Amino acid sequence: DLDSAFTAPKPDLFRTLKEAFQDRVLGQEAAVEAVAFKLWGHVCKQNPLRPLSLIFYGPTGVGKSELGKAVAPVLNQCLGEERFRLVWTELNTFTQAHSVYRLTGAPPGYVGYDDPPVLEAVRRCSHTVFMFDELDKAHPEVLKALMSILDEGRCTARQEDRDGSRELDFRRCVFLFTTNTDLSTRGQRLGSALPEQVSPTKPPLSAPACLAQRLYQADENDRLALARSGVLREIAGRFSGLIAFHPLGDAARIQVTAKQITALGREYGLEVAQVAPDLARALTPRKAISPRSTVPMLEGLLTPIFLAQRPMKGVTLRLEGAIDHLCLVPI
Repeated sequence: DLDSAFTAPKPDLFRTLKEAFQDRVLGQEAAVEAVAFKLWGHVCKQNPLRPLSLIFYGPTGVGKSELGKAVAPVLNQCLGEERFRLVWTELNTFTQAHSVYRLTGAPPGYVGYDDPPVLEAVRRCSHTVFMFDELDKAHPEVLKALMSILDEGRCTARQEDRDGSRELDFRRCVFLFTTNTDLSTRGQRLGSALPEQVSPTKPPLSAPACLAQRLYQADENDRLALARSGVLREIAGRFSGLIAFHPLGDAARIQVTAKQITALGREYGLEVAQVAPDLARALTPRKAISPRSTVPMLEGLLTPIFLAQRPMKGVTLRLEGAIDHLCLVPI
């Protein structure tokens, strides 16, 4: 059966998903837990009526896109099935009303009629993860085009498929949207304060029943804030959930720096498995535009030492020393 891997009971899937995401996204325990919970509920449905649709909101560079890009591979890993595929779209290029045709397809005779629209990816993979970055940049007509999909799980394509059908079925899909818009209930700027119910000082509630209550309490406030931000109320009510991402604490920022160094090392064929804690702390700027902005700074500093190290298969390295005297040593 096509969906047997997804409809069978999976009592441990929530925990497995949460642990897998925590390995990839640092410092966002509450958000990771909420996303794992929502995905767990969706993939275990026997007869879903609509896709799962989540908005990730929070400051720039705190892991929203990182978590979104991890959804398809983590689901495939945890379910043991290569069924989910990611389609990533930047909504900052959908600022005009006519750009909606890039989602659904242009009418016959119009420019772009032969170009494959974004949403037709579901014809190739019924379990597509559609990720739309920068929701707040999209024209309202673009969001209106998604309303029936988020609500009914279906829409009509401009062109027929090989069987002559124009219906696109999104019920097994996942739709993810990211935004830097402030959706905090107190109206403060992102990063200055957080709603009480999602405060990072409170530990995540791992029991599914407790977590469900927390998300329920936060959800309606987030929807109202989304409507206040300019999103039409009829659209704001269509999403399955809104997930808050917080500014990273010092410990998480240091971990991110170490992770970035490991990723940079792999670009040069090096496996930098460890970074000395004091060095990672020294390489983490106290004031930066975002954690993402530190990557080019690190690359400029580390390029000479990476190029001086000959890649050796099976050898893992540790970066240690000081900023003015870096060294790579085999572990």
